Amino acid sequence: MNVLSISNCPLIESQGSGYVVLNFCRGLRDRNHEVDLFGPESYEPLQFLKGRATSYRQAIGMLFLTLRQLAIKKYDIIEFYGGESWLAASILSKIPNRDFLVVSHSNGLETRYFNTLVKYSETGLMESPFKKWYQLDQTALFKNAFTQVDGIVTVSEDERQYAIACKYKDGCHIVAINNSLSDDYIDLNIDFYRKPVIGYCGSWISRKGIQLIRSDISQLLSEFPQCLFKLIGVGENFRKEDYFPASVSGQIEIIPFVYKKEDLQKIYQSLSVLIVPSIYESFGLVTAEAMACGCAVVVSKIGWGASITNREEALIIEKLTSPELYQAVKELLLDEPLRIKIAQAGYQLVQNLRWNTAVDKLENTYLKWLEEFRQERR
Repeated sequence: MNVLSISNCPLIESQGSGYVVLNFCRGLRDRNHEVDLFGPESYEPLQFLKGRATSYRQAIGMLFLTLRQLAIKKYDIIEFYGGESWLAASILSKIPNRDFLVVSHSNGLETRYFNTLVKYSETGLMESPFKKWYQLDQTALFKNAFTQVDGIVTVSEDERQYAIACKYKDGCHIVAINNSLSDDYIDLNIDFYRKPVIGYCGSWISRKGIQLIRSDISQLLSEFPQCLFKLIGVGENFRKEDYFPASVSGQIEIIPFVYKKEDLQKIYQSLSVLIVPSIYESFGLVTAEAMACGCAVVVSKIGWGASITNREEALIIEKLTSPELYQAVKELLLDEPLRIKIAQAGYQLVQNLRWNTAVDKLENTYLKWLEEFRQERR
């Protein structure tokens, strides 16, 4: 296959979405498919604007890059990452007698993301994503990125079910392929007996459930003075005094950034429990990484978390309200056999998250869809 792949995120492997795009691209190339991959730096116009009207500039850039590439080369698959492809998908789908397949390879359905944020902003758990006058609701435009294509690939079954419920495509043309772990996270030698240390890894933003963390973890630390709480990747400007009472401040360790995978693995292996109470995740790679390192995970029922078996592979938070997080973590702190059982089951679960398996499924899906498409056009 000749594949044109256009990403809405920078092609940087240390960043979540860039890591996924690059690994799928690399895997297809290893199977002797030709993949021309472009990130925003290759097509986004007016880059000096730096963050202003980015989605609109990307929509225009994706369209012109695609048309330019089609003029000089024949492709079998046009693959878009991101809802910003709505303009290109709308126009490409109307080209008469085209013989290439148009696919949305989503790292997270933007329509679901914005609808989820709006829903939770109404409960006060976070601010509205459209609070500024220039922040417009683009969900009607983004919907075209998923309805005007021939197939959709999502990163979790949870996202796939949402796309089916929205009737973006029929179930045969929406496929879930889980994100995978790098090889150095597979088959680690793990000691599951650990000190009571809770961890959180990620940006300190509302959609990560930080209000729930503030209330419930503060209470836990107060009740369990021997317990520590590590905040990982929250940035240099994070001040624990701004979010947690002074009485538990001594139990909180801040790790602003982690630059090396091996350092992050060591930190994960120092944790007994990792919390992921996110309002929205398309997949949630932190959950899988922590499981691979032997953590018992408390996770909200979103993204990959919706596919995990509750009380066997993780503790699932059904509602993102206090004291749900408090009760789940407290149970693991008090019940060491349960924590170890869940950590061991989670560790076993993620051994199947391998890039070879994921790329095989993507390759087979594309070949099947392409054959069906061209047969229908004959």
